[in-house]
Amino acid sequence: MLIKLIRWLRGYIIFSVSGSFPERFINLLNRSGITYWDLLPDGKLYSGRMLLSDYMKIRKTAKKSSVRLRCKKRVGFPFYIRKYRNRKGIAVGCILAVIVMAVLSQFVWDVQIKGAERLSISKLNSALDECGLKAGVLKSSVDFESVERELVLKVPQIRWISINALNSIAEIEIKEKSVKPKVKTEKYPCNLKASCDGVITKTLVYSGTCAVKRGSAVSENQLLVSCVVEGTSEAEGNLRYVHSNGKIFADVIENKSISIPLENNILIPSKNYIEKSTLDILWFNIPWKLDSSPSELKSNVFSNCKLVANEITLPLGVNTVRTYDFEKSQKKLSVKKAKILIKKKACLKEAFNYGNYKIKSKKYSLKELNGKLKLNAEYVVNKNIAVEQRVKINKKVE
Repeated sequence: MLIKLIRWLRGYIIFSVSGSFPERFINLLNRSGITYWDLLPDGKLYSGRMLLSDYMKIRKTAKKSSVRLRCKKRVGFPFYIRKYRNRKGIAVGCILAVIVMAVLSQFVWDVQIKGAERLSISKLNSALDECGLKAGVLKSSVDFESVERELVLKVPQIRWISINALNSIAEIEIKEKSVKPKVKTEKYPCNLKASCDGVITKTLVYSGTCAVKRGSAVSENQLLVSCVVEGTSEAEGNLRYVHSNGKIFADVIENKSISIPLENNILIPSKNYIEKSTLDILWFNIPWKLDSSPSELKSNVFSNCKLVANEITLPLGVNTVRTYDFEKSQKKLSVKKAKILIKKKACLKEAFNYGNYKIKSKKYSLKELNGKLKLNAEYVVNKNIAVEQRVKINKKVE
């Protein structure tokens, strides 16, 4: 493939040889070291291919061997350019295009951020803008090491950052800091008390003295784990006080209620919309479409389209803001649809409120009252009911 490209760039001739002694002509070509290829018999003739520079040298060889050369076809870049030798505007345009590309390649036209999982991309872009790195800035005017240091100071969640300028793209690779788990280091004495009524199902006590057993019923604010622990040696004394730590699981009855109106005022988007567009060329934003929405109830949808060639973002694009108008309308729900909707809403609340707990049983009751459908739900939930209650003691705690 590379050889074909080189031959096309240099230009070659498809020629034919006729005469009494074509074999002598071929032998003379081999002795002189001239390259040819695809030499094949074509009836009484021979046809082959040869570079343009070599073809200009074999006139004497053909005359010496009494053969006649004939050019059948010219192929390659030199012959392609020769067609347009009188059109100077094309040459001038090519030169200007090369100059413009060389100048524009000195600027940053796209900023790509990689590795951001918890951090907001818009927040990082605004911080980069403050540091002096944005689309349209001259690469030589930006100190990328300084930008890295400033960005770490502005966004403390960044642990490591690297900025690489590739062509007209600034690639920013970041690694975020790991979130440190909260470790309790309190040393003050405290008891664990019940946050609500329930029946104990499981006890996990890490420090302190457990005051309840599995299967026993407890009421709100009842002592579950005591901070008073008996000493194990004479040096410690008969009693010592600790920071109680543990989990006490119990079956708890909880009631929740949800209501939805059977008549609602809803907003319906109209089919008509209004667009505002700007054409972004290099550093300039040229308004393309300008209009305003007459309604106060509206919603905007933003879109940004950039021209990309060979995975390179070019400094040419269109920013569009599409504005939809809304109209108020009354919608009535049938009781059947309202029941389906309110049960879905109850399932969603269960996922948010009891996602980390086990729901052992649940019971729904529906009632229609004052134009609303009300759902009362009774849950039996198994959860940790232990809460800390600090105890003031004038003594050191281990």
